[in-house]
Amino acid sequence: MTVTNLLAARWAADEGVALAHAHNVLKAAWAHRTEDPGASPVGGDCTDGFTAGSYSVPDPGPGVASCQLTWTHGLPQVEVRSRSGRSFTLP
Repeated sequence: MTVTNLLAARWAADEGVALAHAHNVLKAAWAHRTEDPGASPVGGDCTDGFTAGSYSVPDPGPGVASCQLTWTHGLPQVEVRSRSGRSFTLP
């Protein structure tokens, strides 16, 4: 029973880290785009962190299995997957 509870807590923590990382990447992408509207949108792999202009998001650690930032019709979208396998797409 204890092992099951510990695993559930670990998965929940990984999912929280992944979701927080996705929010931070999205905010940094928006901030950069707002600050410099003429700049090309920065996208791609954000698994190990993200940098756009003067905005950066650090490496989230092992809780994030993958992260991808794409731009569609001028809007950023972040897809992140936690180590436990749960995926989130923002916005």
